[in-house]
Amino acid sequence: MDFSLPTRIRWDVDFRGRVGRPKRIARQIRGIAPQFVELRIEGERGIAELSAIFTEIHKCHPKVEATLSLIPKAAAAARWGYPIKFIWAIEAGKTFSRCIPADARAVSFTPDEETIHLLPEVLENFAESAAAELHLPNVNAMRALAARGHIPVPRSGQFREVAEILARSRIPLAGKRLVVHDFFLCRILRDLFPDEGGKRVEFSGCEAGTRLAYVDWDGNVYPCDSIPIRLGNLLETPLERIWRSPHRMRVVEAIRSVPVDCDSCMAHSGCRGLAYFASGTLDASGFQDAAVSSPGDK
Repeated sequence: MDFSLPTRIRWDVDFRGRVGRPKRIARQIRGIAPQFVELRIEGERGIAELSAIFTEIHKCHPKVEATLSLIPKAAAAARWGYPIKFIWAIEAGKTFSRCIPADARAVSFTPDEETIHLLPEVLENFAESAAAELHLPNVNAMRALAARGHIPVPRSGQFREVAEILARSRIPLAGKRLVVHDFFLCRILRDLFPDEGGKRVEFSGCEAGTRLAYVDWDGNVYPCDSIPIRLGNLLETPLERIWRSPHRMRVVEAIRSVPVDCDSCMAHSGCRGLAYFASGTLDASGFQDAAVSSPGDK
């Protein structure tokens, strides 16, 4: 089934001090009335725009999440009283007990090639903290390309090493919830922390280009934050028109196809975007017409 408009928008409001035209972008997002809006806010400029962004987006009454970097102004923003679910982004080398607000309910940590070895420590800190929910998102391809020029996807051997450490550690996660975006990591964690009276480890499968749209700090639209194939720009074209374009449909068909060397991964709803970087192709006829773009290209 195809979706005429995305029901979930993931938006990087700012990145390294760069903020596009957030009010215009927010109006475009509000215009399609998504059910969910996930904001990623990194710095003080993004925090300064949060009130105006929420006021605009809230007109269509979506559920709003905001993942915030741990800066003083972010902690203050969480006390403004807006009906937003705040998720605190934990950087490598920091511990929950020392850096997150005492009343934080949800935290986030991105396990990439350089940080995945810290996952056992992160889970231990999460278990000891008052937080009830830990998000483990995929590597954001657009942010990684803009910052590093490459995408530090964890290697399969790293997953195995982490799984062996976690199997020995027996971390207690009773009453806790994990939201995992990587299929392989989800499978590991489900085996290590089986459900006991509820769904403790969650994985939603691939929604790229159908239910999900990703918007970067300059208003560029992508199928998701793992696939750097630019579909258009909200400052130039309405989101509804971008979503109904033949270009978007070709990309969706490519995402749905099974890479020739990753049948098992794709058969189990693994990440198409990260598989693309592993295999070099999405293996769909016509994909050659879907140009791969770096963030900010127009």
